[in-house]
Amino acid sequence: MTTARFRLGNHEFCLPGERAPFSRLKPNERAPIAGAQPPTFLTGCVREPATSQSAQELLKGEFCGHGEPTFTVFDIVCDGHEELDVLLWMPENEDDGPDPDLILARAPGAHGPWLVVFDRAWCDEAGVGRLPESPQWRTLDHETEAQAGEAAERASLSIGFEYPCDADGINVITWLAIHAWPRDHSGAPVVLVDREWA
Repeated sequence: MTTARFRLGNHEFCLPGERAPFSRLKPNERAPIAGAQPPTFLTGCVREPATSQSAQELLKGEFCGHGEPTFTVFDIVCDGHEELDVLLWMPENEDDGPDPDLILARAPGAHGPWLVVFDRAWCDEAGVGRLPESPQWRTLDHETEAQAGEAAERASLSIGFEYPCDADGINVITWLAIHAWPRDHSGAPVVLVDREWA
């Protein structure tokens, strides 16, 4: 039986099955876990604390679909760049919901592989998600790569993760949200992904 509590940044989680205090749900105390590392599929590809415009709403923690106050927010970065070339593949079937099938990003004007920020294939048929253990990079075929130059949009991307109160690992999340801030955008960030992950 696990007796060591999982620690992420400045937060120590309850033991699995342990009852968490209701006091943790006070709305005026909601803030991202400070000093946290991202889930392992984004190792070396984020900045924390998140400061981009795409992170504005995520930092409030309102994306947490289970109301947990234990969440992290990161800006996606590639080769040190916050503003990225972003490619979206939208589902052909409306029954699949509004989330993109695939979100890829890389440094602006770069060539070569794209970082996989989100892939619907990470979820099984029941909608249960499993995050990759390490960053995934996608190389496009010549024809698709040629089209990507026209299809890619310049934007910043931020990603938020909700953790259960008794998380026992960095990849144990219950909600995932991705917001974008396209170049010359105004208003609220664009919500790309907002889904339960449990």
